[in-house]
Amino acid sequence: MKKINDLEAALMGLLNEKPMHPYEIEKVIVERDMRWWTTISMSSVYKLLRKLEKEGRVKSEVRLNRRNLAQKVYHLTPAGRKALVARVKALASEWTRPVWPVDIALSNLRLLTDEEVAACFRQYEDSLDKMIECYGRLQEYLEAHCPLPNVQLAVRPLALMRAEKQWVRGFMKQYGKKRKGGQAGSAPSR
Repeated sequence: MKKINDLEAALMGLLNEKPMHPYEIEKVIVERDMRWWTTISMSSVYKLLRKLEKEGRVKSEVRLNRRNLAQKVYHLTPAGRKALVARVKALASEWTRPVWPVDIALSNLRLLTDEEVAACFRQYEDSLDKMIECYGRLQEYLEAHCPLPNVQLAVRPLALMRAEKQWVRGFMKQYGKKRKGGQAGSAPSR
């Protein structure tokens, strides 16, 4: 059987906690703010559940809820749990390069004037400050209410954002020096 991908692992991880119906899965995704660290969407939940059921990694059964309405509830099969454990081990064992959209901007800064570059990166740093503040509050909340792995879902991005902020400051300092020396890449006249 082939390996599962990251989206499948995220979804199967939820089903490993307890059997759930798709709406309940969506609710947990929102509560845990999983869209910040996965690309999982409501439409992908349904598609993935169908695919994983076809592969024998999840199984569904129809149950009646409290209002006597039929709901399709999914749970992880032993084969699904085995695939999930293998993927978690792989993800926790090796660093992978993330995709940083700002790299596209960096490779094309020649399109902007020096003033535009400075303004954009001031705004970028401001957005980092807002996220650092938000994740700091999240970390405090998680430390008071959640197990350590959940806390790390806030701590790790916080460390990365702080490092990114340090990088931005260093870049802008270097860019400013080159600008004064006439070496920064100004945009062509418009």
